[in-house]
Amino acid sequence: MNSKLLILLAGVLMLFNGLLGGDLRVNLINGTTNTPGFADRVVLMDLSAGMLEVASAADVNSSTTFSDINPSGQKQYLIQASLAGVSYSTTFVPTPDLTAWEASITLFDVQSTLSDIKATVPFFVIYAFVDKLYIQKRLILENHSDPPVTFFDLPGIINVHVPDNVTQMDYLTIKHGTTPLRTQTIDSDRGQVIPNALKPGSSEIDIAYYLPYDSSAALVSETVSYDIDHFHVYVMPMNMQVTAPGLKREGTDNENGLAIYAFEHVSAGTEIEFRITGQGMTDTESQGQQNTGKIVVEHRIAANNELILAGVLVMLILTVMFISIIRQKTDLKTESIEMLNKQRKALLIEYGKHTEATLDDKVKERILYQLIAVYKTLERIR
Repeated sequence: MNSKLLILLAGVLMLFNGLLGGDLRVNLINGTTNTPGFADRVVLMDLSAGMLEVASAADVNSSTTFSDINPSGQKQYLIQASLAGVSYSTTFVPTPDLTAWEASITLFDVQSTLSDIKATVPFFVIYAFVDKLYIQKRLILENHSDPPVTFFDLPGIINVHVPDNVTQMDYLTIKHGTTPLRTQTIDSDRGQVIPNALKPGSSEIDIAYYLPYDSSAALVSETVSYDIDHFHVYVMPMNMQVTAPGLKREGTDNENGLAIYAFEHVSAGTEIEFRITGQGMTDTESQGQQNTGKIVVEHRIAANNELILAGVLVMLILTVMFISIIRQKTDLKTESIEMLNKQRKALLIEYGKHTEATLDDKVKERILYQLIAVYKTLERIR
């Protein structure tokens, strides 16, 4: 009788502990000083419940602890910490047989003036059609600050250029890591900017849009905001005539049907005006060429027309902050998927380092449990 009672009590206690959950300690690291960090706000979101905010803390110094964290049902959480308007994120999977966990997130000091930046333009492509031009370009900005800092200011610190005569935007994204995020241009005292931070490391800005073409000639403007050593320009079809001060023909890419041009040592602030002449492609002619010639931007996200209309006028800083908050919420799902994929890869690598003989049962169980949690969470939020 006593043994049955003990078993019953143990079951009740296990159920009670599962309902209460455990404690999650979030440690903040300042990546600039390599010391304990500070965050204006730390938020914990339940990804398996549709990115539901389950806990938060403000003005966090060094660390904070969230209580009653539910570890059951392959839970997957997103930890997001913000400092001076910039957000940093990481994922967390609680191990079910524990009641206390620990996670760390790195933030960086913020500076409002760019320095130690290297800029490159891998491609600037002009596709000429009978009645329109399609422009596709990529700007890579490498933040080499030492010690590392994040560059950010309102309404934006990263300059881009979208001409006034754009007839249709295709996309405008920024990628820091593996997944691009939608963004939009804002007119400011600095010129056209995007409201994104430039974190340590490399960031890619991809832009594509349509311009009018009257079947014989057009002018295409481009403002260069950074010093560029080598600026590649590609043109399709190859028989189009493209001229601009300092532009030189380098050759042809017969396989992809592209004429290759380049600028050397373009200074920040340079205004480039391309003059395009010649007969553009018809829709029929472009089918075969674009299948091989058009540059594919990896993981491109379909753009929201309401967000990417060029020339958005922002009159108040509060309006800019509101736009930035809305964008972060919209892109949080994409950011979460990226981090989940990274965690899945790391877990598979960790599992692959062990053999059946060396892999401890508890370690194996932990890795497999976390993998299941990652896969199930990915399935829920996709």
